[in-house]
Parts: sequence; C-alpha cells; structure tokens
Amino acid sequence: MSAHQQQRTLTEAAGLLNTILASAETIRTLSNATTIGQQPTVATPIMDTSIDSHLASLFPSRQRSSVPLPTASHVLPTAGPVRRERAPPRYQAQQCFRTWTSGTRRTRARAQQHDHFNKDIILLPNPSWEVVCKQHPKVRLHNHGHILNAFELHKAWDHQTVMERIRDGFGDRLPEDVSLQFLMACGNKLVSPTLQEGQDLNGMLIHKVYKTKALYVRPSRTLLSDSESEDENELSQIPARSMLNMHSSTKGSDEDCFEVSGQQILTSMSSQGTTRASTSSHDEDGNPGPNCDADEGRSNATNHTADNAARSGGNPGMSGLDGGCLARTDGNPATSSHDEDYSSYLTLMATLPDDSSDDEELQQAIMASMESQIAEKIPVQEILLELSSKVSTKQQCKFNINRSAVWEGAMRGFKRVSYDPNFMMCVKFSDDMGRNEEGVDLGGPRREFLRLLMETIARSPMFEGKESSKTLALDSTALREDWYYTAGRAIAVSLVHGGQPPNFLSPTVFSLLVDGSANPGLEEIADTELLDKVKKVSESTTLEDLEESKAPLLDYLANAGCLRPMRSIGDRDLLVHDIVMFQVIHRVQGPFQRFCEGLKTLGVLEKMKRHPDSFRPLFCYEASALTADQVDNLFSIRLSPEGSNKRAAEEMVVTFWRDYLQDAEEEEGSTKLQRILAFSTGASVVPPIGFFPTPSVQFIHKDDDDFSSTPMFPMANTCVNCIRLPLHVSYQLFKDKFDFALGNTYGFGRA
Repeated sequence: MSAHQQQRTLTEAAGLLNTILASAETIRTLSNATTIGQQPTVATPIMDTSIDSHLASLFPSRQRSSVPLPTASHVLPTAGPVRRERAPPRYQAQQCFRTWTSGTRRTRARAQQHDHFNKDIILLPNPSWEVVCKQHPKVRLHNHGHILNAFELHKAWDHQTVMERIRDGFGDRLPEDVSLQFLMACGNKLVSPTLQEGQDLNGMLIHKVYKTKALYVRPSRTLLSDSESEDENELSQIPARSMLNMHSSTKGSDEDCFEVSGQQILTSMSSQGTTRASTSSHDEDGNPGPNCDADEGRSNATNHTADNAARSGGNPGMSGLDGGCLARTDGNPATSSHDEDYSSYLTLMATLPDDSSDDEELQQAIMASMESQIAEKIPVQEILLELSSKVSTKQQCKFNINRSAVWEGAMRGFKRVSYDPNFMMCVKFSDDMGRNEEGVDLGGPRREFLRLLMETIARSPMFEGKESSKTLALDSTALREDWYYTAGRAIAVSLVHGGQPPNFLSPTVFSLLVDGSANPGLEEIADTELLDKVKKVSESTTLEDLEESKAPLLDYLANAGCLRPMRSIGDRDLLVHDIVMFQVIHRVQGPFQRFCEGLKTLGVLEKMKRHPDSFRPLFCYEASALTADQVDNLFSIRLSPEGSNKRAAEEMVVTFWRDYLQDAEEEEGSTKLQRILAFSTGASVVPPIGFFPTPSVQFIHKDDDDFSSTPMFPMANTCVNCIRLPLHVSYQLFKDKFDFALGNTYGFGRA
C-alpha cells in the first residue's frame, strides 16, 4: 500500500472516529461511565463549537455552570483515584420546559348544571305554627317522621307535581284531605314567599328562592295532638327540673355540684338571695383572665371571687359571684355562668335566632321584600310631588321641538351640555315650515311634548312585542347612540315634570326593574318565527318529537348557550324556559342596564324599588278606560254671576258640553275622550302628578277677544288647562263645530 493510500485511510478513520465521539449517544455513554465510577484512560475531545452553540440555543440554562469545560489540552490521568463528584448539568432542559407539565394556575372546573336538587322538607304539626323549628321541637318532628332529609326535587316539576311528590314522601302522615302551604325561614319566623301574581312554587322557583334553606310545609289542620306535644315537653324539661330540685334542696350549702349532659354545674346562693352575673375567661393553661361584672358592685364581686378561689383549694379556674361556677367533669377550668336557674337559660337560648345556618344576603333580601309588602301603599302622586319639589322653577332648559321629529328634538335637548333635569323644561314647538306656534310654555307645551315623546318611545325600535306589553329589543343603532339611556331618562323626567306615564312595559320588564328577577312567559317572545319553533318544542310528547323540533333551532341554541343533549322528555320544559329567559332577558342585558341608568334620573328608580305597587300602574298597561263622567269631573265650570244676561246662555252650553262628552263615549269610546282632554290640556290622560292648575271650562262671548262676529269654534289654552266654548243655541251646531276643531287643530293656535 502506498503512502498516499495510507494517509487517505487514516484521514477517513479519523473522520469516522470524530463523528462517533461527537454524537449525543457517545457523550451520554461517557457521562454515565464517569457517574458509575468507570475511569476512562483517554481524554475525550470537546465537541465542536457549532454543535455546542446549537445545543445551547435549544436548551438554554437558567444559570450557567461555573465549572470549566474540558479542553483538548486537558487529559484525564491514567493512574490514581478519580473523584466521583458529579458535575452540574450543562443544560437544564427540565427547568426550561417545566411549565409544560405543571403550572401554578389551575383552571376552575365549571359547575355542572343538574336537573335535580335536594332539600330538607319539614312538615309542621299544626296550622298555627309560625316559628322556625329548633332544638326539642325539631327532634320531636324528626321522631314522628315529619322531616324528610335531602328530599330529591326536580327543576322541571310544576307546582302540582311538587305537591304530589311531597305527599308521597310523607305517606300516611299526611292525609289527602289536608291542604298544604309552603313557608320559608326568615330570621326566627316562618313567612310565605312573595311571588308575582300567577306564579306558583314549581321546582325551578323552589331551587332559586329557597337555596340552602329548608322547605317548611304547614298543614290546614292539626297533625300532631297536644297530648303528644305535652309528652315531648315533659321529656325535654327533665334535665331542667332535676337541676331545680337539687338547687332548692341544698340552698344553704356553699357548693352544690351536679352533672348535666357531661358537665358539672356548680351553684350556690347567698343568704340575701341577691342575683348577680359574672363571667371569667381562662387561657389554655388555666390562668384566670379579666372578669366582667354585670352590676355595679364590682368590689364585692372581687371579694367573692377571692373567697371562692380559697374554698376551691386555690384553683384559679373556679371563680364567680356568690359561689356560682361552671366546671367540666374532667377538672379543666371553664367559663363561669350566671347563677340563675338552668331552665331560664334554656328558655333564653331557645328564643335566640340561629342565623349561622342562614344565607345572610338572602335573609336581608327577604326582609326587604317583606317590608315593601307590609308597608302601607303610598299614593304615587304623593311620591312624585316629593320628587318634583326639588325642581327649580327659576332656571330653565330649552327644547325646540318639531312634531314630525319629536325624538330627534328630545335627543338634542337631553344631550345639551346645559341640560339639568332639576331645571324647569321650556318647550317651544314649530310646524313643518319652521314658524313658531302661538304657545309660551306655562305647562301645556311641556305636557304636549312629553305625551308625544312617550308615544314615540313606545313605537321606537328599542321595544318590541304587543302594544300594551312591550319588552326591550336589541337594536344596534340604539346601542351605538345610547338611546336606551335617553329613553329611561325621558320616562323619569316625564313622571316628575307633569307628563304622562309610559303605560306600555310588560310586567316582566317592570319586575326586572324593581326586583331584579322575573319569569317571562312563552308569549313574550316577539319574534313570531322563533315563537312558532319554540312552541313546537314545548308541544313535543316524545323524545323523538323533541329532537325533531329542536333541529331547526340548533344554531340559535348554540348562540344562546342552551345546546345540550336531551336525555328524557322531562328536559323539554327546562329547555323552553332557558330559551325564553335568553330571548327576553339575557340577550338584552346591555340595553337593560343603560335603561336602568336613565331611570335613576331624579331618583325615580329608587322610589320604584321602594314602592313597586304604587308605580306598577304607571309602567304596565291596565284596562281603565276614560269615561265621560271622569272628564266632566276634571273640569270646573266658570259661569258668569247669577242674574246676568250671560249666565242663561252659559248654562245652556254647559248641557251641550256634557251631552257632547256622553256622545263621544258612546260613539268612539275613550279614544275621542282622550283627544278632547289632549285638546284642552295637552295630555291625553291624567298625569300621575295631576293637573296644575285644575282644568276649567269658560265661555266665549261676542265682545271677548275683539271678536267682530259670533265665535263658532272652541278654543283651548293648555298652559292654564282651560277650554273656552262658543255660545251656540243648537246642540247639533255645537257638536259639528267641536268635531271640526278636534280634527283640524294642529298646535296651540285657535281652531
């Protein structure tokens, strides 16, 4: 073999050896060999710099090792012991990738929604029971089988099903002829839950209202006789009576100890028979703490305490007034008690409410609800007059309104920087040509503007549903322009400034405003297409029908968060309830919050929450048609002095006026009467705050207002709520001219 071939062979061998030594497997093998004590006799060359930098970029260490790396000039010795000292790792990969396998933050598991829940049900012994069952009465009911612990209820059950299942649970203890009333604990009393009209305690409401509280059931007649009650009371009084007997038999002794329920009650009475109370506290070592005396004889109490300590052998754990003390059977010191008899102590403890097991926030909410229900209903006019008394009549906020664009004019006025709801409103109308009407706002133009504004809000895209029962709608323009806030503010201002109420909100929306909760019905879904689909779901009778009717709603259910598998036909009602809640309430939470913020203007929303029954007729429609007698009673007739020539003609026209009101009611009902009222006062209904001044009827004579001829048409001054009638001698002529005035008057000028 030539020298050139040998050189090439050696070069190839060296390259192969270099590749083997540079591989990760070779490095790992050599590292393990050094760890287990093997002593390599040949030094390992350092890896290539490029490989080293590449590994360092892949596995950056948190802290570089300070141990120098071997170089080519450093060769391990071939003889002598090798130190078995493990070097720190070059690359701390596990630390760098630690967050892959473990983390400090853990995602909270979602609470599972179950279709059933458990509740303790307590059947009261008689219909006169009104307090929460505790201690001995509760034990007595448990012994007689009047308590069902962890009774399973389903959210989909209706009221009748709940009653039937509870009857089945109590069995023979609850006869069929006994009716039941559901009660709940409120402090130490039992009260009936306050629900909306038409609501029943179904499974869903029981789950929401009672939460952690027990469900009390009061029968219509006595189920446990008085003899049984007396026997139980006798048993419950045995410990107290035994204590009293022992106490009276050893009255003259200094220390009388007896054991009750594992404790020793040490009692002594002074010769004067005085009663004092003292308490002492001890630390864990038995050292006496500071005493608190219940009477003014503090020095006497200190002397008695010292005497007691001496009699007890210097034990600091025995202290009290007149020799009274409370000790444990194991000899450990305990707090001292007052020296009254034990039966009084039991009576006192039984009367204390057990608030520890109650949901404090729920209890406060129930108490607030009870106060609002028990409180006397205050007339809404009185409430609004109180709010309107804060309005300044010396400062004004101007509104320039055109009847064809009432909402736009209202938005400009409410958003003006100088606007303040506590200032008097000054409204000026103009017709489509821009000319000012003959009206200066002394009340009439303001009422007219607020009436038109309420009608405009009811027809706006912010609300949907039936004309007399509207719910909030979701409108992007209204959200962007913050119309919901302006609508709430406009309603509050209308009520306080003498305008008419909205009268178009649904009971569901009103309940949300005053209570924060509601249970809308299926008919409150304004979208007719969606309503038809949901009705098909509610009418399903089998699981197959339910799945088939649910299919067209899959996209909607996914967006509403209601998409879930139906395991039984019982899931149908809960699904329908979730759809209605989402469509009517949850979907419009943003607009609802802004609407509430607007209603807080002038403190209206706060008064609504305090007096919901007073404000409900103002927001929710109630069928109360305006009658001719009501309109006639609103107006006072201002006649000329008796004996004058004008008086006789005026008295004749008064009969025409009343006949005209009667004919209007018979021909067109309350609609025409509202037009007459609006023509006279600017308001189509009586404002909740009332009319100021009182509406009146006056008469137009030939020589009034520079009339050159006999006046033919009625005139109205809405600023002072006055209508002036022409003096016609024929009723038919009077009626024709009045009808013409109602149909052709536009604004505040003469007809």
